[in-house]
Amino acid sequence: MRNLYIHVPFCAGKCDYCAFYSEPAPEPERIRLWLNRILLQLEENAPRLAEAETVYFGGGTPSLLPEDVLMRLFAAVHAAAPAAAEISIEANPFTVTPEKAAVLTSFANRVSLGVQSFDSALLEAVGRRDHAGPGPEEAVRNLRDAGLRNLGLDLMYGLPGETPELWRRDLERALELGPEHISAYSVTPEPGTPFARRIAGRPEDDALTEAMWEQAGAVLGGSGLPRYEISNYARPGFESRHNSNVWHGQTYLGLGPAACSFDGTDRWTQVSDLQAWLDGAPPELDRIPRRARLGEILMMGLRTVRGWTRREFEVAAGCSWDGFADQLSGLADRGLVTCTADAVAPTERGLSFWNDIAESLVFST
Repeated sequence: MRNLYIHVPFCAGKCDYCAFYSEPAPEPERIRLWLNRILLQLEENAPRLAEAETVYFGGGTPSLLPEDVLMRLFAAVHAAAPAAAEISIEANPFTVTPEKAAVLTSFANRVSLGVQSFDSALLEAVGRRDHAGPGPEEAVRNLRDAGLRNLGLDLMYGLPGETPELWRRDLERALELGPEHISAYSVTPEPGTPFARRIAGRPEDDALTEAMWEQAGAVLGGSGLPRYEISNYARPGFESRHNSNVWHGQTYLGLGPAACSFDGTDRWTQVSDLQAWLDGAPPELDRIPRRARLGEILMMGLRTVRGWTRREFEVAAGCSWDGFADQLSGLADRGLVTCTADAVAPTERGLSFWNDIAESLVFST
């Protein structure tokens, strides 16, 4: 497995828009049980992780873990995947005290800070629940003081009541903090979430969302963080290696409840329930026809600005993309991709209408 993902299923509270699996207000005993099983799985999978290129701690809120738990976790990961060059961890600003920042940066060389917005009214509109602790500016200062050199900020746009002017203000405040990376995602009413129920029946303003996406590209690109994926922007050399590997078909092992794994052929997902996962519930297997899997690999790489070289796709998929020649030609005719004998990449329009690319390459097979 070339990449390792560890899901930390604990949050201080669940935001109204969040559809990721997590448990609010974790009890120490639940954390201990989760950690023990993760440590066991890391030991069991050490031979498969000996040449892992990246490690990613997601959640949930990984930075909510107590410092002693983080240190034990980091030591176990280091023993299992010593060659990992990029080690990322998600963090919520309110958890990043000077002490926690020192622990995080003792192992992780990349931190993704979940700011979402600097506007408290916009955060309240989507039920973002922060608690007493550092704000984004203080959290960034703590991480920089601890020696972090690769900082990412996560932002959301399209929040209820948000205007292009407010979105620009968020982008500019984020840039003032000097990050190497920014992720900017449109808030999505995921089925079953309180946010989705609250806005049910309201018409979506796709034109406004599209304008904010274009605005992010212009503002961030003009400040030295060009878009390299639909929703991700970075200074050259600071693109997320973990995500880029996954988008380009590399294998990955996911540990923890709700974590996904991919071995190049099949994907499997752990049960989204901590107790069931602790009890050893089997994962759900996603086994689809070979052609559909190849189309999936091809479309995921086309989320990125650079797309695919022919050689890169052949290494990831084990075959050429010639079987998709008709689909790629059709997408090129619609102005969604550029395609040569040696490379295929999305156009700006293709990034904006990526779902059309996905439908052509996967859902029509």
